[in-house]
Amino acid sequence: MGSRTLPGTGMLMMVGIALVLLGALLLVSPVAFIGAVVRLVALVLIVTGVAQLIQGFRGGQVAHTLVSVVLGLIVAGVGVLVWLNPEAGSALLTTLLMIFFLVHGLYKLSTAIRYRNLRGWFWMLLSGLLSLVFVYLLWKQWPLSGAWAVGVLVGLDLLVTGICMIILAGAARRARSSGHFDTISL
Repeated sequence: MGSRTLPGTGMLMMVGIALVLLGALLLVSPVAFIGAVVRLVALVLIVTGVAQLIQGFRGGQVAHTLVSVVLGLIVAGVGVLVWLNPEAGSALLTTLLMIFFLVHGLYKLSTAIRYRNLRGWFWMLLSGLLSLVFVYLLWKQWPLSGAWAVGVLVGLDLLVTGICMIILAGAARRARSSGHFDTISL
C-alpha cells in the first residue's frame, strides 16, 4: 500500500462549514418555504457538485480524483436538471436523489476507510451509512415522497457530512501539528 500526505485541512474545514450551513438551510426550508424546496435542493446539489469537483482536482491519486470528478459532475448535473425543470415531479426528483444518496454514501464509506488512521474517520463512516439509510427511506416511500421529505433528507445528509468533514479536518490538523505521522497509509 502507498501513502498519502494529510489532506488540506483548510479546504476540508471550509467545505464542511459550507455543507453544515446549506444543510441547516434545507432543514428550515421545508417548513418555512415549501414552494422553494425544489429550487433549494437544486442549488444545494449544484454547489455540492462543484465543491466535489474542486476537492477532486485537489486530490493526489488518479483513482480518487476520477471518482470525485465523476461524482461532482453527476451531482452538479442532477442539480442543473432539477433547477431547469422543477415541475418534473417529485418522483423524478426522488429517483435522482436515491441515486445521489447511493453514490454519495458509497463514496463517504470509501473515504472513511481511506482515512481510518485519523481519529474522526468513524463519523464519516456513519455519515456514509446514514446516506444509505436515506436511500432505503426514499425507496420505501417512492413515489409518494414529497419535496419536503427530499429537502429534509438532503438537509440532514449535508449537515452530517459537513460535521464529519469538520471533525476530520480537526483530526488531520492535530495529527499534523503533533508530528505523530506525516502520512496516512492507504
